[in-house]
Amino acid sequence: MFGAHLDGVVCTYQSINPAMSVGPTAAAFALPTEYNTDPQLAESRLDKFVAAAAQAGIPAGRGCVSDTPFLANRALAEISRLYDLAIVAQADSAQPTHDGALPEALLFGSGRPMLLVPYIHRGPLKTGRALICWDGSSQASRAVHDALPLLRRAQAVDVVSVNGSNSAAGESSAPALISHLARRGLSANLQHATAESSNIHNVILSLAADLGSDFLVMGGYGHSRLREIILGGVTRGMLESLTIPALISH
Repeated sequence: MFGAHLDGVVCTYQSINPAMSVGPTAAAFALPTEYNTDPQLAESRLDKFVAAAAQAGIPAGRGCVSDTPFLANRALAEISRLYDLAIVAQADSAQPTHDGALPEALLFGSGRPMLLVPYIHRGPLKTGRALICWDGSSQASRAVHDALPLLRRAQAVDVVSVNGSNSAAGESSAPALISHLARRGLSANLQHATAESSNIHNVILSLAADLGSDFLVMGGYGHSRLREIILGGVTRGMLESLTIPALISH
C-alpha cells in the first residue's frame, strides 16, 4: 500500500525448565511442550511469508525470536522500535497462548504505533472509512498523527466523542480535532455516543459497525508497575473484543 519494506518475525516461546523447581522427572514430561510454537513450523511460516511477499512484489526480510514468553515479547518490543509500524494479530481468547500478551508488550514497550488485526479478520486491509476515538488525550493525539498515512487514503473519516469527552475543552476538543484535520486536507464527521465507563469499548465497536468503519484509530492507555502491564479498561476491552483492525498508539 505504501511501498514499504516489510519484515516478518516469528516467535517460538520456550517453557521455563521445571527441573529448576520440581526435579528432572517433571522436566522429562515437559520436553514435548518445550516450545509454544514448533521451530520447524515457525520456519515453515516464514517461508510462506517470504514467498507471499515475493509474489506481491514487496521487499521483505525474515527473523526469529526464541526465548521464554516474557523475554521474547520484550525482545519483539525492542525490535519494533526501529519500524514505522508493527502489525500484530489479536490473540483468540478461546485458544490461549503465550503471544496473547504480545500486543500489550509492543504497545507499551516499543514507542511505535501498532496495527492490531482481529483474529476473525479475513482478506486485505480496507481503508475506505476510518473511525477516530477521541478524548483529547496525548495518546489519542499520537494515534491520530501516526495514522495520517492511512487517514489520507480514507474516503470518509469519523471522529467519535464518548460521553462528551470533547469537554477536554477548547484546544483539544473533538471539534478542534476536526478543524486540525481540515487544515491537512482531511474532512471528518463528528459522532457522539454515551456509555457506561465499563462499556465504552462495546459502544465504539457498535458505532463502527453501524457506520461501516474499516479501521479504528485510538490511543492505548495504561502504565507499568514492577514490570507488570496494567491496562486501562477501554484499552483492555478493545484488545479483547476488537472486530475491525485498529491503529493504536501509546
